Amino acid sequence: MNKKLRILILFLCLFIPSIVLGESIKMTADEVGIRKGPGTNYDRYGYTGDVGEIYQLKSVDLVKTEKGCDSGYWYNVVYQEESAYICSTYAIINVDQPVVITEEAKTECEAYLKDKGFPQNYWGPLCALKVKYPNWEFESVYTGYDFAAAVKLESCKNSISVYSKAEFLDSTCGNNYDAGYTGASQAAVSYYMNPLNFLDEQNIFMFESAYINEAVQPYYSQLATKMANKKLLNNIPDLPLYVANASVESQASAAFLSARIRIELGSGLLSSGTYAGQLQSALSGTYTTRYGYYYTGSSFVKDSKYSSVDNYYNFYNIGASDGDGVTQRALAYAFKQGWGGPNYDQPTARQIAVTGGAKWTYNAYINKGQQTLYFNKFNFNPASTRSAASHQYMTNISAPVSEGSVLYNAYKELNILSLPFKFVIPVYANVTATIDNSPGGATGDDTNEVTTLQPSTMVVVSGYTLDGNIINNIDANTQLSDLIGKISTQGGTVEVYSNGNRITEGLLGTGMIIKVSNQSETTEFKIMIKGDTSGDGKINTLDLLQVQKFIIGEKELTDVYKTVGDTSGDGTVNTLDLLQIQKSILGIKNI
Repeated sequence: MNKKLRILILFLCLFIPSIVLGESIKMTADEVGIRKGPGTNYDRYGYTGDVGEIYQLKSVDLVKTEKGCDSGYWYNVVYQEESAYICSTYAIINVDQPVVITEEAKTECEAYLKDKGFPQNYWGPLCALKVKYPNWEFESVYTGYDFAAAVKLESCKNSISVYSKAEFLDSTCGNNYDAGYTGASQAAVSYYMNPLNFLDEQNIFMFESAYINEAVQPYYSQLATKMANKKLLNNIPDLPLYVANASVESQASAAFLSARIRIELGSGLLSSGTYAGQLQSALSGTYTTRYGYYYTGSSFVKDSKYSSVDNYYNFYNIGASDGDGVTQRALAYAFKQGWGGPNYDQPTARQIAVTGGAKWTYNAYINKGQQTLYFNKFNFNPASTRSAASHQYMTNISAPVSEGSVLYNAYKELNILSLPFKFVIPVYANVTATIDNSPGGATGDDTNEVTTLQPSTMVVVSGYTLDGNIINNIDANTQLSDLIGKISTQGGTVEVYSNGNRITEGLLGTGMIIKVSNQSETTEFKIMIKGDTSGDGKINTLDLLQVQKFIIGEKELTDVYKTVGDTSGDGTVNTLDLLQIQKSILGIKNI
């Protein structure tokens, strides 16, 4: 090629419009307007064709506008060699051509993550974890969605505690929520959907693969025991065995199944109250006997000519959507699925129910592209067989955080965090874009500020019971990280003190001081764990000895230590309490 021709080609190239090669969008709707500018106030060039049509991007940066696009953002595309705009509500970035990562990797870990498809803003937190846990593996899933458009698709599809901070609440959705919950605003959705907010040692377990992990398999029975609702475990001591068997039958991780059961059935729902009584009778297989309700095939009536739901079980609350009658809906689903019934003895019926629910979860979610706690809640994996932002297992927007915390605490307590866990983490385009929070009342994406909730409210919303400033429903062997994680999720900051010294890890124990702060005030709470008279967070022979010495007058128990020594709750510390502590130590019955 001669010199003049090379110069001419170079000259012409300088005037070719700047197109980001390898970047395109795919239409998710038919006949969408193609505008000459970013807004419906601009004239149309024409309309797109069918769903799936591809358009080359001129720029990966979206253009924000107030004019006529629900998501508020427009893609700048090439249309008939002209610069044009398409509303991002009706298109996604083409999954086959993910965002090109141009940043230079400076370490072996960064090179590993870049090769895996993680943008630079993932490298810091993930490499910190990789250094500490070199056996951990990270896999990126490029969703193909602009983050603002994904948040918009989740509008009015999520619930959140009414005690959450104001900008997280949206009362305009008009959906039927459980008591104490309302709609989650777009600011709340953007916070809980953004993977960058949860790439720490504990929260990353919301991204753990739910397929069986052979390295963790030997620990599954222990994990199921660690994660089980203690009161439920007292009633169904073989539950860990049922879960371990269900894992093998379904190919779903027993840890994943155990976390799901724990969150769905709660940590204290079996203790008191009408709903608690209904749930307890349902899980004991006596709902019809206790309440007199029979199932017609579509509703529950007090007429014995219809079907009893005794000996049917639904440990995962499958089919139990928000609103009144949760227990009945769960049992109706179990009845239709054949999870138990009069033809089986109780242990067999329970095993059928645990296995049946596990297989259902595997077939409907795990093996259909929703293989993590995150994707169970936010369905933006392009491998999913369901439409984006649909097929959510639960409406509670913080559920992945809670379930991930249950997993982490169990793994940590068994000292197996160094095993080769696999995490499947979503990647969105423009994840740092500002989110329009209307109609929830606030605008912006600064969702990490400290909450204005009262400290006592944060404690109660986190699932704990207060008697004045005493937190009195914590089980023995509970990690500090469990309490800190739950209260921090509400936006508070937490400090734990033992004998005047601040501690950051280990078990919660009787007498420890918990300082919970919001923007303007700090409140102190004291921990009380029944049976833990020594304050080490465990029920052991030291507690047995202290109670024995108190009974015979050789030791004084004061303040909360005397209260926790009264394990029976009859107002005195006596031989009945001594017997209950002994049974707990022997594993016969938990306190």
